[in-house]
Amino acid sequence: MATVHARLETPQAQRLLTRLGRHWGHKFEVEMEAGRLLVPFSDEARAWLQASDTVLEIRIEHPDQAGVDRLKGVVADHLQRFSKDEVLVFGWS
Repeated sequence: MATVHARLETPQAQRLLTRLGRHWGHKFEVEMEAGRLLVPFSDEARAWLQASDTVLEIRIEHPDQAGVDRLKGVVADHLQRFSKDEVLVFGWS
C-alpha cells in the first residue's frame, strides 16, 4: 500500500474540507464529521482530511504508487479550485 501525506497551512482549512466533502458526497460515500473527512475512492483507495483553524492535513492511500500520484493530483486540483484566490502549497511527503 502506497501512502502520501500533505500539510497545508491555510485560513480556509475547514471551509475547504467542507466544500470537498459536499462535492465528492455526490459521487462517493464520504464520511464527514467535526473537521474530518474520509473519501473512499474505491475499496482500496481513500483519502483522509483533517482541518483545524489554520491547517489542513491530507493522507492518501492506494495499492500502488501510480494511483497515489494520480489521486494527489485530483485532490490538489479540487482543493485549489475551491480555494478561490489563495495559492495552496502542497508539501507532499
